[in-house]
Amino acid sequence: MKVLEFEILDRKYQISCPDEEEEILKACVALVDSRMKAFKTQGKLHSTEKIAIMVALTLAKDFLKVGGANKDENCDRITEIANRIEKALAPQDDLF
Repeated sequence: MKVLEFEILDRKYQISCPDEEEEILKACVALVDSRMKAFKTQGKLHSTEKIAIMVALTLAKDFLKVGGANKDENCDRITEIANRIEKALAPQDDLF
């Protein structure tokens, strides 16, 4: 087991990782970091929390699209949840 240090959206993190999972974790970090930077660049979301939620939802959607679970039901549910989250967080946009 080793501790990996990495950055996502210019913030530093540490995580323990089994040796055999180091490469996949690094790939996950790169994917999440690139998606978060893309969302931030679009300029619609300013809060790191909002960006993280949207990235998590899009990654889950991508996973389900390739057969990670019952595709139709889960994709519809993720879309519904994403819409509800955006509506709930919209009033906070004026605060930042």
